[in-house]
Amino acid sequence: RALGDAAPPTVVINGGCAMDLPRPVHWPVWAASFLLMGGQDYFRGGRSREEHFDDAKARVPAGNSRTAILYVNEMLHMPQTALLSAVLPGMLRTLMAWPCAAGAAAPRGDLEVVLAAAAESGCWSGRLAFTVGAGSWEEWPIGDVRKQPRKAD
Repeated sequence: RALGDAAPPTVVINGGCAMDLPRPVHWPVWAASFLLMGGQDYFRGGRSREEHFDDAKARVPAGNSRTAILYVNEMLHMPQTALLSAVLPGMLRTLMAWPCAAGAAAPRGDLEVVLAAAAESGCWSGRLAFTVGAGSWEEWPIGDVRKQPRKAD
């Protein structure tokens, strides 16, 4: 909160900043964030995976254009070691490559590396969503980097 828009790029494990908490979460509009969330997280409550994922996207500030969410259906509250070691290096590279300029394009090549790392073992499913502009999202399924991504708003 103290850093405001000067907050450094951040990896958020289990999406705590995108939850309905008793206290509001301060999420700077210019923040570059990469969330790793799990479909088996007990904080999902009674929501379906789809509702959990959509709720997280809805909590990203409307003006933010530097956020990605890797949602892994098989991930628990804390990521399995194999999953985290596969995707974390690419998540960090993505954040460092994401331009700071308003309206700058997401680093698709780096995002594809994260998606490929998640898919490589063949045991993870889910999707990667990332902002392509303020309030606008694009989604790719885990396991098929080559497919044409679908636009989601």
